[in-house]
Amino acid sequence: MDEAAVQRRTKKHLPAKLLSAVILSGITLLFALGTLLGRSDADNLFWQTLLRRHDALILALGTDELGTVYVTKDRLLGHFSDPDEEAVAAAANAVNRYAAEQSAQLFVLAVPTSSAIYSETLPDAAPLANEHQLLRRFSDGLDDKIIWIEASSWLSYEKEQYIYYRTDPCWTAYGAFCVYRSAIRKLGFSAVGYDRFSVRHFGADYYGRLAQQAHYYDIQPDVIDLYSNNSTVQQPERVTAIRPEGEIRLPAYYRTDLPETETQPELIFGIESEPVLHLEMDNPGTRDLLLLTDSFGDSMIPLLMQHYRSITAVNLTLAREIDWRSLTQGEYAQILILCGTDTVAAPDGLTEMLAESAA
Repeated sequence: MDEAAVQRRTKKHLPAKLLSAVILSGITLLFALGTLLGRSDADNLFWQTLLRRHDALILALGTDELGTVYVTKDRLLGHFSDPDEEAVAAAANAVNRYAAEQSAQLFVLAVPTSSAIYSETLPDAAPLANEHQLLRRFSDGLDDKIIWIEASSWLSYEKEQYIYYRTDPCWTAYGAFCVYRSAIRKLGFSAVGYDRFSVRHFGADYYGRLAQQAHYYDIQPDVIDLYSNNSTVQQPERVTAIRPEGEIRLPAYYRTDLPETETQPELIFGIESEPVLHLEMDNPGTRDLLLLTDSFGDSMIPLLMQHYRSITAVNLTLAREIDWRSLTQGEYAQILILCGTDTVAAPDGLTEMLAESAA
């Protein structure tokens, strides 16, 4: 085809392309405005129906992303762009400074998000961080006395199993168990075998952060599981929420009595709603653990409970606005920083979270 013919063909299709772009932009603007007015109303059936049709139209026009969420065949995956090297170095330095202030042995377990484990399902042009390389840079920047616990290879090996939620970047209870087997040995304990646990399925209609962020629900929802050791501790003897105004006794770490109308079933785990929790177990062990975590810690805590006398857990994401350091003063045998790669690399991530005082 000669150049003139190409130009004629381009001119012929240009108006149609422009019209499609204008229509798409107009629809997107309309729904963006609608989002501000009504998308937060989860019970607005009319608006939710329109949102579903909007998403279906966007995907039908050839895109595979809704905002900053990619829609793949089996799961939703979040955009996660590479942070600059200074940000990763700053996070490592923040951990080093924190470790230098502690007398307890400090361990770091940083977990890749689902985007890293299932990156081959993303479009070639997706703005994707190399999380495995990021974690290597982060671990290389840690002082020698800090013990690094590797997670990426274990999760990559089990990627065909249900180790990550389909609608959230976080691991499932089974994903946590896959890493627990290795991590607990690093912490100085013998791992408990899978056959020693009972697994309870709590709800099968969980739509995680990615689904909520994109308001896209035409994908198989997730199941939240509870792991309990059949022969030892299933719930802590004592659970205390440590708040700036005082300590509050709670009935349990995880709840099985959430009402059916509860739209956030992840709140079954206490650390998802309380910034600081103190758990006391009836264990013969003498070690006390300080756990600094994010959402990756919720399903790991039941696995750790059987090994420690007490666990003081800080949800760093929820504890941004409080002085969690003063609330967790005590003598700990070990400190474990357990968080996702996104928390490590975020501008307001570990560097800010481990600051001397709350903002």
